Amino acid sequence: MAEKIYTKEELDVIRRVTEEQAKLRNESVTLVKQAFNKDKFNETVNTDFTELGVPEVDLSFFDPNLATIGDFFTIYNNLFFLIPKTGPNSHTELIIQSSEYVDYKANQEEIQALLDEITDLREQNLQLNIDIGNVLQATEEIQSSIN
Repeated sequence: MAEKIYTKEELDVIRRVTEEQAKLRNESVTLVKQAFNKDKFNETVNTDFTELGVPEVDLSFFDPNLATIGDFFTIYNNLFFLIPKTGPNSHTELIIQSSEYVDYKANQEEIQALLDEITDLREQNLQLNIDIGNVLQATEEIQSSIN
């Protein structure tokens, strides 16, 4: 189980509470604070954020003529965050080229037609619910006038 690291303020509160409890029980309490040598810590632990960055991939050994589709996706995934979002050789350019290749706009037109049909059906459904409500209200009025 990992030890909890307390702030100076938390330690002061713990010390005061412990001392007050000891006074109530007529006991004495000794608190021991463990500290690290800051210089030794900095020598031992890398406090720079160099390990968090995305490492540069060395592709100098790579022959594009021998690449497979799997190789492409491996390299693409390794370079993903290094590729700019917009501009030449960017994610946007890949999207445009791929969209043209798979005829994405044709799919978009079909999707839009289906969305329009859903909207029409929702409007019809709403109107039918209103009509049902009106019929029920009229039925209740007829029933109440008969009684």
